[in-house]
Amino acid sequence: MPFERTPLIMKRTGFIALALIGVAALGGCAAGDAAQAPEADGKPLEKITFAVTDQTLSAATASYATVPVELGYYAEEGLDVTMQPVETALAGVQAVAAGNAVCTYASAATAIPTAASDPTISLVGSTEGNMFRVVAPESKGFTSVADLAGKTIGSNSATATGVNYAIGGMEAAGLTASPDQFLPVGFGAQAALAFEQGQIDAYSAWDSPNLVIESLLDEKLVNLDSAMNDLNGTSIFVCSTEAFENDPEMIAGIWRAFFKGAVFSAENPEAAIKMHWEAYPSAKPTDGSEEERLALAVRQLETRLELTGGVGSAGKYGEQTTEDLQQMVDLLTESGVIEGNAADYDVEALFHHDLIDQINDFDPAAIRDEAKRTAE
Repeated sequence: MPFERTPLIMKRTGFIALALIGVAALGGCAAGDAAQAPEADGKPLEKITFAVTDQTLSAATASYATVPVELGYYAEEGLDVTMQPVETALAGVQAVAAGNAVCTYASAATAIPTAASDPTISLVGSTEGNMFRVVAPESKGFTSVADLAGKTIGSNSATATGVNYAIGGMEAAGLTASPDQFLPVGFGAQAALAFEQGQIDAYSAWDSPNLVIESLLDEKLVNLDSAMNDLNGTSIFVCSTEAFENDPEMIAGIWRAFFKGAVFSAENPEAAIKMHWEAYPSAKPTDGSEEERLALAVRQLETRLELTGGVGSAGKYGEQTTEDLQQMVDLLTESGVIEGNAADYDVEALFHHDLIDQINDFDPAAIRDEAKRTAE
């Protein structure tokens, strides 16, 4: 561990603080407040709130928190959407249940058990893939979570969801994993320093913080093979049951715009990030060169969309097969990511895919063409 590199880590702490710690200015700023036409097709836009479960509005949220607003995708649906950042997935789901938001985009760990016990919220779809990953420096030679027997694994906190994702993957690989193997080292500079000082051998979190840590090290972080990596549907569309039942066109419009934003951003992530930073100036890091900041943000967004931005396993945006959803619930309950037993959750009853055809009623090729023209 070359201790001499510590000053580099500490010098860039400001960068990480802005990338991964809540920024107070964001609390009073929402992209839904941006200038836009007050009417669509001669009708007033319906004002709604969407709870964004990323208080920092990191680069990974640009495809849905900013692009659909700035390009008018929500307005085309007759909606004036205010993006309200909240600290956690639980806070987002609670905002929907309390009537303070119409929808949120939340992790399965929170969405599924809450929906099973609270009829005021409905699960109307999900994105493909799983954004959680266990990573390790390339020099370690690890290729799989099966290589982590007896190793120390960093996490952002002792109770982080990433701990259970790592344990579940290790046990699926035939290891006996223990919470004692995990060391809370926070995010960003703290986690990078823990690697450099030899305190941890691997780190388990989701895509964005993993990439920020890698950017602080002089070494690539490898995504370790795990049964968890192949799960589908771990990020879920949570909506008000009342709105879902009484105004399904509005709900379909929200998620149709969501996926339009994903398609645009996958085609032109640089434009998406620039829109995001213009809408939320406080979300833009201040350290490093403009090129470095943009490159990292683009990579964060691209990685998120590679994992979760495509067509679902059932062949349409927002829908995974029943088999995939059941496999997810089975593995996540076994590993403790979701509380209870798999038998407690009937995925066919919990997921309401009635609006999937409406959500998919757009032309992805036209959106890609728009993104290409923006790049010219």
